[in-house]
Order: sequence, then C-alpha cells, then structure tokens
Amino acid sequence: MSPAATMSPDAAQRSVLRAADELFYAHGISGVVMSDIRDASGVSMRRLYALYPSKNELVAAWLTDRHDTWMAWFASSVERHVSGGADPVLATFDAIAEWVTSPGYRGCAFINSLAETSDIDDTHRTIIAAHKRDLVEHLAQLAARGHSNAPSWFPAALAVIVDGAIVQCTIFASTDPLDAARSAVHQLLETIPT
Repeated sequence: MSPAATMSPDAAQRSVLRAADELFYAHGISGVVMSDIRDASGVSMRRLYALYPSKNELVAAWLTDRHDTWMAWFASSVERHVSGGADPVLATFDAIAEWVTSPGYRGCAFINSLAETSDIDDTHRTIIAAHKRDLVEHLAQLAARGHSNAPSWFPAALAVIVDGAIVQCTIFASTDPLDAARSAVHQLLETIPT
C-alpha cells in the first residue's frame, strides 16, 4: 500500500493545498493540470477528485488557504517589526521587503490569478476581492495604532500603494519600487497631525 493511500483526509487535503500553492504560484493556474497536483501531492487522482471535484473548486480552496496563510504571515511579520520599534504603518513595508526578496517570489498570487481571466470565475473573484478588503482592514488597524488622526481614506490609499509596489517589484525584479513607496508613505504620515 502506498504512503498516500494511508494519509488521513486532513493530511491529504493539506498535501493537495500545499502542492497547489507551490504549482499555481510558480506556474499560474492555467499552467497546472490536475495530474500535476496529483504528482506533487502524492494523492491519487481518485482521492484528489473526491476532495475537489473540479479544478475550479481546487482553485477556490487554494485561494482561500493562500489568503489565510499569507495574512497570518503578514500580520506576524509586521508585529515583529513593530516590536523592534518600527512605526506600525511603515512596518508594512519592512514585511513586504522580506517577502519580495525571498526565493521564488512571483508577486501577489491574488493579482496574478485575477490576470488569468479565462481560468477564474466569479467565486474566485469574490475570494480575491475579500482578500484585498481584509488587507485594507488590517492596514486600517495599523494606521489606527500609530496614526489615529489619519483620514478615513488613508488605509485604502495605503493598500493601493502597497499593491503597486508589489507589482513593480515583480516587474523590475528590484526592491526600488518598495523603497519609493515607503518614502512616499513616510512623507504622507508626516503631514498627519498628531
């Protein structure tokens, strides 16, 4: 009996989602077929389809899992920088700098997925939009901690700047856009009354 056949349902699901994350992030949704997920996860095709009856359902599960994992990492990374004395808003850029310089960085999985218009559906778009709304909400909480007088539009503007920096870091394979974004936000924060 193969080791995959003895996996618990939870272990099989984790293995499939881990494989999906690696493959979809590295190759895009359209560049991956279910047999690739089978091969990378060690889960049989029969079991894979029992867990996720279609690729669309697997993509939705992957996006949801990616959201949970990325947001947990992001919040933890930001808090680590804040505990080291960084401004809560500017710590956002410290965290993103860690990510964009990590091996295998290919930009925002949610923005990348949205660009694959023929391979995503309304369910996927809803998950992607929820991810971006949650990011804005997290940025609002960071702004409230360090800059309680920030205007109501500040978190949404900060999210646009962060996403723009992430995209440009990917395009130029450089952290220069992130440095520019951090400087711009730092200057903007200087104009907010205390």
